[in-house]
Amino acid sequence: MKVPPAETINLSAIQHLREIGAHDEADLLSRCNLEIGDTCYQYPGSTQIGLNITLRCKAADFKRFEWTDHPILGECPSPSYEAIHRAIEAVLPGQVGLYSLSARSLLVDRNEFEKTELERLIEAQAALMIAVATGGPRIQSKNDEYREHREMIRRKLEALGKRDPNPFEDLWAWYGRWSSGDLPSYQSRRDYIGTLYRPLLEDLAGASSLGAAEPSREPTGWERVDRAVDKIISNLERASREEEFQAMGLLCRECLISLAQAVFDPKKHKPTDGIEPSQTDAYRMLEAYFSAEFPGSQNEALRRHAKASLNLANELQHKRTAQYKDAALCAEATRTVVNIVAITSGKR
Repeated sequence: MKVPPAETINLSAIQHLREIGAHDEADLLSRCNLEIGDTCYQYPGSTQIGLNITLRCKAADFKRFEWTDHPILGECPSPSYEAIHRAIEAVLPGQVGLYSLSARSLLVDRNEFEKTELERLIEAQAALMIAVATGGPRIQSKNDEYREHREMIRRKLEALGKRDPNPFEDLWAWYGRWSSGDLPSYQSRRDYIGTLYRPLLEDLAGASSLGAAEPSREPTGWERVDRAVDKIISNLERASREEEFQAMGLLCRECLISLAQAVFDPKKHKPTDGIEPSQTDAYRMLEAYFSAEFPGSQNEALRRHAKASLNLANELQHKRTAQYKDAALCAEATRTVVNIVAITSGKR
């Protein structure tokens, strides 16, 4: 019996939860890493096998899976646990069941932990530089902190074989730069620091340098959308099997649903066919958004592009012979739609 890849099970269960209106549980599951145990349970007198599935999640989400004590029934699963359990069971093939479902905290690789700590240090350093340059604390009160952080960043970067792009030994050197005349406004100083550190932060996050023709990877500010885009990029880089290429369709669809939910306003955006879209009907929500915000024939190409991307994601999802080319095209189309909506909605 061929068991679907963990990513396919996870994405399919998320989609199932969204289709039944369980969006909180869908969001919760989307933040988890689904792992399938090495051993399966063989049901007596049956050809069906049972999977042992573990959901790796952050500490803040872990408690939503905890069982509670009931005065009569004893230990009972939480509503979130039950909903996700049913969703996973619903998407598994007929000869594959869910024998056990458990939640565990995320396992952190040492290198990944060091990178995460380094990212926090860099973000704090950037925030400090922006603060002193935009009317915040005085340099005298923060210079020692800056220099201490700078040395910590330098040591951690050296351990990873990387260099600190920040040329300023202390905050007085940074003051000399921002007061030189070409960074007159607070916004220009914020932009300068953002540009200074962005390539390094993208590198630490596993991002490669982008070509000029690639869509932007600048965050939109919509957390679920940004998380989905990051998954699309990382999963495409690792995908090597048909099932993994096909799962890209589910991931792209989830991304477009999150995008549509972020911008769709039922009071302003009326579907052209008069049918009220469901919470997972990204096609109608995005169509209504573009039709209302950009009406007329001059914006037809914009609307058509969004529809084509969603259709491509849906087609790939059901394509049993998906190849890398299909997955890559679907990912590119989805990312482009995200960028169009981010730009037109004022997020960029």
